[in-house]
Amino acid sequence: MNSKNALLVMVHGSPRPSSNGSMFQVVEQVRATNAFDFVEVGFMELNEPPIPEAIDGLVEQGATSIIAVPYFLHAGSHVADDLPTLLEEAQEKYPAVEFSMGDYLGHDPLLMDVLAQRVSEVASQ
Repeated sequence: MNSKNALLVMVHGSPRPSSNGSMFQVVEQVRATNAFDFVEVGFMELNEPPIPEAIDGLVEQGATSIIAVPYFLHAGSHVADDLPTLLEEAQEKYPAVEFSMGDYLGHDPLLMDVLAQRVSEVASQ
């Protein structure tokens, strides 16, 4: 059996469609790298598809390994509890699929550089 790797970007979601636009741009850039056989977005709430349905879709497409990354800035209850629980449930449902969860975005030290850039932009005006 050929291994098919997937990336699942787990997002909270927003009732304002325009608020999800920048996230979709990032996902499209990742998709364009062809680093994964499949790249999908799953929403915690407010938007479609919900994370469990996104997982179902990846498995139906043939994913044998799914790396799930929280597109979150903080390690609140969604990141600490809800998302790991959803992945545990998916692992039980699909025991032949390998699931792993990456760290949330806010944990990255590069965010300090982004924050410094935003401050610099305002200070230079």
